[in-house]
Amino acid sequence: MTSATLGNMRSLILLVVLAVFAIAAGMWWVSTRATQLSHQDTGAGAEHEPDPHAPQIAANDPTAETIEFPQHRWEAGSVVIEPVQLHSFEKRVEVTGKIAINEDRLAHIFPLAEGVVDEVTVHLGDQVKKKDVLAIVQSREVGQAKLQLYQDRLKLDQISAQDKWTQQIVTNVQELIEMIRAEAEVSEIEERFRGKPIGEYRNQLLTAYIGKHTHQQTVSRLSPLSQTGAVSGKQLIQAESDSNTARATLQSLIEQIQQEAVQESLRSSHAVKEMETRVAVDEAALKVLGFDQEALEEINPVIQGEAVSHMPIFAPFDGTIISKDVVLAERVGPESQIFSVADLSTVWVTADIYEGQLPLLSQARGKTIQLKADAWPGRTFDAKVFYTGDLVDPDSRTLTLRAVADNQDAALKPGMFVHVLFPTSDAGKSLQIPATALQDFEGRNFVFLHLGGDLFEARDVTLGRKTENMVEIVEGLKEGDQIAVRGGFALKSKMLDSLLEE
Repeated sequence: MTSATLGNMRSLILLVVLAVFAIAAGMWWVSTRATQLSHQDTGAGAEHEPDPHAPQIAANDPTAETIEFPQHRWEAGSVVIEPVQLHSFEKRVEVTGKIAINEDRLAHIFPLAEGVVDEVTVHLGDQVKKKDVLAIVQSREVGQAKLQLYQDRLKLDQISAQDKWTQQIVTNVQELIEMIRAEAEVSEIEERFRGKPIGEYRNQLLTAYIGKHTHQQTVSRLSPLSQTGAVSGKQLIQAESDSNTARATLQSLIEQIQQEAVQESLRSSHAVKEMETRVAVDEAALKVLGFDQEALEEINPVIQGEAVSHMPIFAPFDGTIISKDVVLAERVGPESQIFSVADLSTVWVTADIYEGQLPLLSQARGKTIQLKADAWPGRTFDAKVFYTGDLVDPDSRTLTLRAVADNQDAALKPGMFVHVLFPTSDAGKSLQIPATALQDFEGRNFVFLHLGGDLFEARDVTLGRKTENMVEIVEGLKEGDQIAVRGGFALKSKMLDSLLEE
């Protein structure tokens, strides 16, 4: 057989194969369309009555695929139906930001008095609580201040005791004077004030009172005798003169003692107040150096010994030791920074915003923005904007934005670069669906359109803009169409099973 004959036979065989393949493809398409029409006819029954408002499959749409998925299986397949709606398109503008320490929760610690470091109790990176002791400094200034306070407190105790005694004397003197003016019996007075402190005033007042009383008795005794001539009138006159003198002397003494008692009371009270002021000044000086009232109450050089000059350095709040510049026996003072403590449970986010992006700032103040870090792929952090800048940097032509982010797990490290995402919205609205509703197969983008009852159509759609959660639909759907926003996996599996059966 010649080569030409063989070539003709091969061409003939190829044409026959192509014709058979074309006939088979046509039969498969006819069968598929018949099945679809059969489903539509069956759906007209009571069990699958279609929704009269549901969209219909176009008769000339060869790509439309209809599947049946019973409603009693929707819950198991997590199928959720929602209408297609118009939304403002939210997009995100991304700028580069940087994580920084929250400066409102940052403390640079300096000793408040000169001294020598006696003990360091923390290391770099340690977590500390408020009032934890970071170091102890031996300070002569602190020791002298504590000793002065201790001495002044002793003096205050002494003066207070003296004042209490003085005030008791003054009170008793006033009571004694009142009884003398009431002409009480001497025996009654002695009984009333036995054992009570009066001091030298007791003797002075009682002597004058007894003298006055004696002279009065003399006048009373001589007066009737003078009338009978038993005594001369001169003796009576002398007795009356002595009585008047004794009464005047007593009155003068009472006034003098009252004045002295009042003055003594005032001097004593003033001495107490003066000493209390000195103690308060001593305590204030130590509080300025960081000591609280509890520590001041414990000052006792007899018990503490040389430790009385210790000045503890405390943590101002819960945080982390981020710098440590102190060693044992080092001399430090108010100009020596020895620690830095930062509360890293929150951090700042800073971002430079260019002039062309200023509208972002007007929308962002007080709002929550999102952050993404390359170190944590797939994770998003929230931050609240508290400052949107007031001055444009003349060199970079930018404003600085600041936000605060929660950082309880310490995932955001100061100095780390992050992506700052600003949500913005278009003024108009567009047709959008949740990203979870979108399906793809062999390069097609489609959604499952609910036709009513148990029927769904795999409706091809043309996509527009996308956000993290929403997709804009340019063609394929209209507002109000009911689509499966969740449960697409179950519906897609059913669709593929149907294709395999065919």
